[in-house]
Amino acid sequence: MSGSIGFSPISLYEQYAAHETTDAAAAMKADPQASTLIAYFNKNAADITTPAQLLKNYKVLSVVLGAFNLQSSINDTALLKQLMTQNPSAKNSLSQQLANPQYTLFAQAMSDWTTSPFATAATRAQLVQAYTTNTFEQNVNSQAAGLGNALYFTREASSITTLTQLQADPNLLQVAVATTGVPYDDFGALEFNQQTALLQKNIKVSQLKTPSYVKQIAEQYLVQQTSNSQSTPAPGTLAALYSDGTDTSGDSVLSILDPQSVSTDTNDSSSGSVLSLFA
Repeated sequence: MSGSIGFSPISLYEQYAAHETTDAAAAMKADPQASTLIAYFNKNAADITTPAQLLKNYKVLSVVLGAFNLQSSINDTALLKQLMTQNPSAKNSLSQQLANPQYTLFAQAMSDWTTSPFATAATRAQLVQAYTTNTFEQNVNSQAAGLGNALYFTREASSITTLTQLQADPNLLQVAVATTGVPYDDFGALEFNQQTALLQKNIKVSQLKTPSYVKQIAEQYLVQQTSNSQSTPAPGTLAALYSDGTDTSGDSVLSILDPQSVSTDTNDSSSGSVLSLFA
């Protein structure tokens, strides 16, 4: 990735999006620490046959959690144990209560130990690939703000079938919010029904399977991430709405924050590339 110096965020995005799997694998091979961790996983994961064994093996657990973008939960052993020992479909399960797609996918993949989730070479290879891709996307953020999120959005967008799914994934949501023209922090301060109204106005869920549409959103997000901060609030942002002399007519944010216009889908089920590996 050192050859990317001097490239614009858009050109970096287009370069990596075209062959991300290859770039991610090359980056891992060039990283001695990551290579050692993956080698350890490949050698030892098959010997792990219970949730308790997995929780005690920090290195294998690191790869598994990385495959589900849950690296920050590595010390939450009580939470992870519950996710791995409960039926994730049960209404009172922790997975259902958290309503977080990453935790849901982890629970669905790791809650059945009748046969170890690491029993086959194919499953282990798929976990390593997911870990490699997620780690790559985190690392490329050092090259351009938001680049990893843009890549993640690009490869996951086609699995989104409802707005509720999009809102449940913070990484996807950050990219999608760029279409509203509202800074992400200001968006987070809105009521949920107001957020939904904004996204409904600006995101066409049915087109998220169209690569050109997804690319447009990802690049719009990157432009927003790299733009210089302005001393004067940009038109259409919440800051501008509360400043003197702001015009709140037409298509301003306030004009579309009508709770009555909001519709929510409560019957969706999150899906993602990692979960499909264990189908």
